[in-house]
Amino acid sequence: MIHPLNTLHEVPGPHAFFPIPHSEKYNIKITYPQQSYYHDLLKIQKLLAIKFILATLLLMGVALYFTFYSLKPIRKALQLNDEFIKDILHDFNTPITSIVLNVNMFKKAYADNPFINRITRSVDTILLLQNNLKSFLKHSPLQVQKVDIAKLSFQRLEFMQNLYPNLTFVFHQYNALEKNTNPELLTRIIDNLLNNAAKYNTPKGEVKLNIIGETIQIEDTGKGMKNAKQVFERYYKEQSRGLGLGLHIVKKLADELNIYIDIDSKLQQGTTVTLDFKALKKESL
Repeated sequence: MIHPLNTLHEVPGPHAFFPIPHSEKYNIKITYPQQSYYHDLLKIQKLLAIKFILATLLLMGVALYFTFYSLKPIRKALQLNDEFIKDILHDFNTPITSIVLNVNMFKKAYADNPFINRITRSVDTILLLQNNLKSFLKHSPLQVQKVDIAKLSFQRLEFMQNLYPNLTFVFHQYNALEKNTNPELLTRIIDNLLNNAAKYNTPKGEVKLNIIGETIQIEDTGKGMKNAKQVFERYYKEQSRGLGLGLHIVKKLADELNIYIDIDSKLQQGTTVTLDFKALKKESL
């Protein structure tokens, strides 16, 4: 019977055949006691498993070290950038306050002056942008209270009408809407949406704000959007104006308040934004 050389056979027990130097007729058979074979095999497998685990842990440790080491300057740069923007916003307070005070004095002296009204609208826009940035950078705990959302919406609609006197603003309230939420952040959301509806509207267009059930619907007769699903992405914009942060901030704040937001838009027909408050509670805390 011819046996394959240099091959391990496990039946009837661990053995192998090897050639004998200078002999073509005979081979040498080497056997391994079965119990010792399985014992040593298990020992080798355990040793290899331990080495594999140690090597994996070592590689993971090295990878984590280099990851944190490479991200450290990025984190530092982001922190410096955040602090720089906060400092700039803080420094804006003094000149903006001075402008507001002087404009109010001019309004008392020249009540119906169109130039004063334009300056007033510009100052209101600057304050709106400043509040948006503050809301975007703020990491303070969320303060929740009972809010009359319909009343707040109407107030913000009136405020926006002062900024865009050439547009028609319409308010429809079909029911009461009160929820527990943060009024400051909700104001930022509504202001941004109304500002977008007005800014990208057609000349002498219309902006509607409807309170229906547990939702706010903001409709405009503007240009519409090509990619409504992308408008919440940071820096995405379809117009040449702006930084592409407005709707990104809206989505960020809406998620923080647990408000569902949906956009339906058609080119050259307009856009409808729906804020759904179903997930919020009505009871006082």
